[in-house]
Amino acid sequence: MKRILSSVSLFLLLGYFTSSIGQDLYSGPPLSTEAEKGFTPCPDTVFKFLFLRKVIDLDFILPAWLPVLGYEDITVLEGTVIPKPGSKHVDTHVSPSDFPFHHYTHDFSFNVMPDSTLDNRFTNLLANRVIKDEKSNEIVDTVLVPYVHCEWESGLGAYNEGNPCSELNNAGASAGFYSSGHERRDRIWNWPTLGDWVHVEGLWLWDRGHPPARTEIHPARLVAVRRNLPELIKLKDEAKEVYATKIDIYASGDGGALNNNRRGTPEYVRKVRMGDKDYEFRVEHIVPRPSPNAVLKYLVKTQKGDSFPGKPGIKLHADGDGSTEHPFIEIKIPWKGKSDELVFGRTIYTYWDEGNGKPEDYDVTAYKVTLHSLKFKKMKEVFGKSEFRVFLAVNGQYIFLNEFVDVPNILTDGLGSTKQRKWDINQEFIVYLPEGENFRVHAGGWEADAIDSKMGALMDPYSPCNGTTRDWVNKNMDVASPLRPGGCLDDHIGEIHALHTAGDIGDSKEFESLADGRKETDFCPCDNGKQNNVFKLSYTIEKIKHELKDPDAASNF
Repeated sequence: MKRILSSVSLFLLLGYFTSSIGQDLYSGPPLSTEAEKGFTPCPDTVFKFLFLRKVIDLDFILPAWLPVLGYEDITVLEGTVIPKPGSKHVDTHVSPSDFPFHHYTHDFSFNVMPDSTLDNRFTNLLANRVIKDEKSNEIVDTVLVPYVHCEWESGLGAYNEGNPCSELNNAGASAGFYSSGHERRDRIWNWPTLGDWVHVEGLWLWDRGHPPARTEIHPARLVAVRRNLPELIKLKDEAKEVYATKIDIYASGDGGALNNNRRGTPEYVRKVRMGDKDYEFRVEHIVPRPSPNAVLKYLVKTQKGDSFPGKPGIKLHADGDGSTEHPFIEIKIPWKGKSDELVFGRTIYTYWDEGNGKPEDYDVTAYKVTLHSLKFKKMKEVFGKSEFRVFLAVNGQYIFLNEFVDVPNILTDGLGSTKQRKWDINQEFIVYLPEGENFRVHAGGWEADAIDSKMGALMDPYSPCNGTTRDWVNKNMDVASPLRPGGCLDDHIGEIHALHTAGDIGDSKEFESLADGRKETDFCPCDNGKQNNVFKLSYTIEKIKHELKDPDAASNF
């Protein structure tokens, strides 16, 4: 990762960039107190029972997200996906819990350490969180958050009555958002993983729901992922294989429950004007040049769900340009004037046309990762069935485990409603690992409780603080009852984020990783919120001869 961070930082420090609208108005990271201006507390008692009482401040959700600039401003972020510093809550996952009144499905989220540039256009998107004493309200510290959080609704995992995503999701298909085109048992191709470099465009806002506020891109409308590890692809016409840089690009105006172009939505849902601009960015090629004579080429694969007409504009710069000597590809998606409802989903591979696309001293080892089984050591429901939703990933390839159980309804049967502890996986993944790099094996998810039954019960994020709003919240938060033995919020089940290097593996090794995570509190008193040792993931990693992950992954352009 150090190799890529250093080269990308130099590349972006000196080079070309895509300007955002209004982003350059800030000369430094803004203060979180900006998100508090004009707002006052709005206390509400969401339940009372005997001596138990739960009071929440509705001000933090009215609105939960506030634009730093404006709803029409499109902000650009570039940088590297990192784990949340100093926390067991790593992110780069499908969120185990989300506020139901502003979501149809759980978000996919990740954290980006912004690239450094001479004009600080990306690092200025960070936030200075102003820490106040809870009693005196006096400022005690100001802390710079070293990352920008990014979110986009996953489009998967909804099952409750009245949710427009439920029918498709229960059958194992995507309902849109950040997984459009996904069908049951497909691998999710466009979500980033730790170590990837990303170009993100979307709405820059304050997350007021977790004070002091932090900045986010939420929702994103375009995420281009330059994978941290190379791919081995087959050139059909030339009958040979080459190592390539993989760039997964996904763009859509279907951002989330409150930002989309769907028909029949409430008037407070904001339209996403994708056709207001073209989308232009550049991505560095990461595989070293075999010789000065090697020519940089590319291939394009159109993914499921893509509805964008025509081709992207592509320019190759094998020798860099006046600002950098690093090879890169310049990409333009000509969206201006086209429909806001289109989806762009394509993978671009860049490669050197000499030999196998790399120098002899650039050592790459192929590994096969076999996920064998997942076993719950602790069930989240004492008496009834547990309603698990589990996502797995190896490097940047994600699967939704519920889809692989042979039942018609994946969220109300099988893993979605069970007392069974052990579940077979039997899925294989191929990873190409350069010397000194690593890759992640991930597992995570949640156990759905009563709050999931409210997903998609939308409320106006700018509702006034009055009796009508309080009554609506209390009526829809009736699941927040101390009489519910399983807790009223979705139960966190912990996560696995195992990073592997060649030194960990040898020729072959079996692994058993246990879930871990910070303790999460619930509105209700019956769930302990513990995440450690909830489940165990068993898998094998073995060195293999170089073979293709997907022989048809690319074809000559």
